[in-house]
Amino acid sequence: MDLCRRAGQVIKAAVNIKANREENSFETQATHLFQELQDEIVRGQLPPGSRLTRRELCRRFKVSQATVSEALWRLESEGLAESVPMYGTRVIPMTLQRVQDETVLREALECEVARLIALRGDSIDQKKLTAMAGQLDGLRKKSGAYSSAGMRVHQEFHIALARLTGSVLLVREVERIWRRHLAFFSWHSAAVVPPPPRWHQRLLEALFSGDPDVAERAMREHVCFGSAQQINVLQRIEKLVTRGAA
Repeated sequence: MDLCRRAGQVIKAAVNIKANREENSFETQATHLFQELQDEIVRGQLPPGSRLTRRELCRRFKVSQATVSEALWRLESEGLAESVPMYGTRVIPMTLQRVQDETVLREALECEVARLIALRGDSIDQKKLTAMAGQLDGLRKKSGAYSSAGMRVHQEFHIALARLTGSVLLVREVERIWRRHLAFFSWHSAAVVPPPPRWHQRLLEALFSGDPDVAERAMREHVCFGSAQQINVLQRIEKLVTRGAA
């Protein structure tokens, strides 16, 4: 009896190990596919509005439909894709309303980051951030402020600011909104006007002023500048489309 019970336990353990391996394999494939598609969206290889068909993704990445569905669900949860009835899944299209909504959210998040940094005062090591700000402002002179490399540095700078708050959730939300922000600028970077001189260095000076109100105003101005760039480009595109249809 003991021998039968032990044999049953061994079989059950073997089945559980196999199930866990299959689950881990599925999770790994779904995560890999999600990261691949996310990178392509952020780099502008999959522009806003691009259709993401399950059959094509299965063929291209040699994965199952279940894996593709999981990856697409994750893209939707990150705000990088959406499901449209009778159409399927597509990369989030860029519209004026979308840019305005993103600006409201980004202002709320990053202005709070600014206030928290100002309140921390002298406890922050400013050297690394000052170097990053100088690098970003230097890219302006080379017309690379909105290049792929320039936007990566830009993203890292703002996430580094968020990390100074010590809030894990705040950092995560700033990372998410910056992925969407990066996707937009990767798509239309050639049409954007470079930021003003010492743009990021001036922002840091306000953040390290010790005055939360000064820091918040500077961050709001910073965020709104980028939003104005996006809106300007979308309006120009709409005019071109309207002329073409006329």
